[in-house]
Amino acid sequence: MEKETFKYIWKQGIAKSAQDVFDGIDPGLRKEYSVSIDISDAMCERLYYQYDEVRCLVREKYFDIGQNGENRIDGHKICACITASLLNVRMINYEAAAKEIPMKVVYANYEVAFLSAIYVMYLFLLSDFERDGKKKCYDELKKQATFVFPETNTGHDTYVQGRVKTLALNDLCGNDFDILTYADMLFWIEWYNKEQIYNKLL
Repeated sequence: MEKETFKYIWKQGIAKSAQDVFDGIDPGLRKEYSVSIDISDAMCERLYYQYDEVRCLVREKYFDIGQNGENRIDGHKICACITASLLNVRMINYEAAAKEIPMKVVYANYEVAFLSAIYVMYLFLLSDFERDGKKKCYDELKKQATFVFPETNTGHDTYVQGRVKTLALNDLCGNDFDILTYADMLFWIEWYNKEQIYNKLL
């Protein structure tokens, strides 16, 4: 991905998700734990190089890139690489106090990592619908304004909360992030949303 394309994704997806997560933290908690957000140009640059490094490793390890490097990895793997990068580059910072830190603060960067991939994948699907001339699908997704997720059983975390917790627990326990498995999960989220749209338009 060229840097200019990444800058667009940064502005429309990644920085937006970070701002949404930051805004979702109660102002009292932000003050108490000195929570801050970095969506500067310098952070965009830093994340781009982190992303490019992860993407190159994935291509070299798992894919035949062809004689001239012409084979591209798909959007789900790109989004998984963005998630992996955000596990290494923290956009929301806070000061650890002696007492227990609220989960909303601790999970903030993991929420950014999850939502960034979702926002970017949403942009990719909009682009695919537009490219393929699926105007009704494009209009429906645009009206939806984001992706939707399956309902979970009563008493359990929402789908999004479950994914964020999984990212956090694996990272905090030192487990390697599995990019290919995560990309597969993103594929099914996209598939679910496409099916929801197709069913509405029947």
